[in-house]
Amino acid sequence: MQDLALAVAHHLLVFTLVATLFAERSLLRAPRLDVRGLARLDAMYGAVSVLVLLVGAARVVWGGKGWAFYEANPFFWAKIGTFVLIGLASVPPTLAFMKWSRAARTDAAFVPDARVLSGVKRWTLVELALFAPLLGFAAAMARWPF
Repeated sequence: MQDLALAVAHHLLVFTLVATLFAERSLLRAPRLDVRGLARLDAMYGAVSVLVLLVGAARVVWGGKGWAFYEANPFFWAKIGTFVLIGLASVPPTLAFMKWSRAARTDAAFVPDARVLSGVKRWTLVELALFAPLLGFAAAMARWPF
């Protein structure tokens, strides 16, 4: 039962992570940019990312398959590597959101530079695109060895 509870929690957190990223993308396309909302949403994205890692680690340690299964599983390591890439791709948007939020506190009419905004949109698209191989690796990992 513990394995099932951890699996359900892990999946719900991953779906929350993706939904949060889609919400960020949606806010980035709004006619009037809510930079404080973006910063709060991005903080949630970071917190959920940490929870995904913690619950994932709990699955590895206390789940039904055990460490030996994961240690030797190339798709597990590919999944971890992809998650790290998603985390690295999230750094530029996070830094921008923090900067924009500070600027908006001092200037209510603050509007981010269009070039920087475009770059942030590109980075969030990279993050979303990386979820496709991550999910593929997760599916392959669960079925390994074939």
